[in-house]
Amino acid sequence: MKTAIFLAAALFGGTAIPAAAQDADAPGLGEVVVTANRLNARYAQQDRPVVGLRRQADSVVVQAAFSSDSRDAETRKREIHAMLLAALGRAGAAGVELVTGNFELIPVTKDNYQDLPLISAGRVDTSQANVMVKVKLAGSIAAAGERLDGFIKGVPRTGRGAIDKAGALTLTIRNPDQYRDAIVKLVAENARHNAAIFGPDYAVQVNGIDGQVSWSQVSGTDVFLYLPYRYTILPK
Repeated sequence: MKTAIFLAAALFGGTAIPAAAQDADAPGLGEVVVTANRLNARYAQQDRPVVGLRRQADSVVVQAAFSSDSRDAETRKREIHAMLLAALGRAGAAGVELVTGNFELIPVTKDNYQDLPLISAGRVDTSQANVMVKVKLAGSIAAAGERLDGFIKGVPRTGRGAIDKAGALTLTIRNPDQYRDAIVKLVAENARHNAAIFGPDYAVQVNGIDGQVSWSQVSGTDVFLYLPYRYTILPK
């Protein structure tokens, strides 16, 4: 979804490990960041269809900045990498994962963590690497947030290094295209139901169900997946 890609990129800018360009419109997406579109009401979205599939998100992520303000650039780099390596070593036991990416999430591993870009932290002689810490959404959003906070606080600091949470909790969903058939069935059921109200002399013409699966956040824990369908009830 173009809007979600853009907003997620604005929120998590600078986190991605350099990689080949990804086509966000291609099928077979892995786990993606969900960004809610809000108007006047919380989680409202003006152009979202009425019929779709509502389900709980798969995981919760929060951005973490690994930084150092040591005077020497190489020292800053070593301290940031040492903290990242310590975080990776603790992640499995803590039930969390380090990921990166502006849209589709990419695992940060011991093989690629040194590829994370080091950027200026806004002060002289200060560098940082941005990652996201992800935890499965198994209960409340508050519980997930507490687990993420506890993990970030528990990673040992090295030298003049620091690890700070940045931004709000954000939901993720794995492979949204897997829900296409379920969404189409919901649209068909709704269309048949409404056509039946008009009587047996009416039928439905449906468009847009071949479009891309899109999504938005609809509560603190839930996402709404939908297709850009439109249908018209016509005389037979």
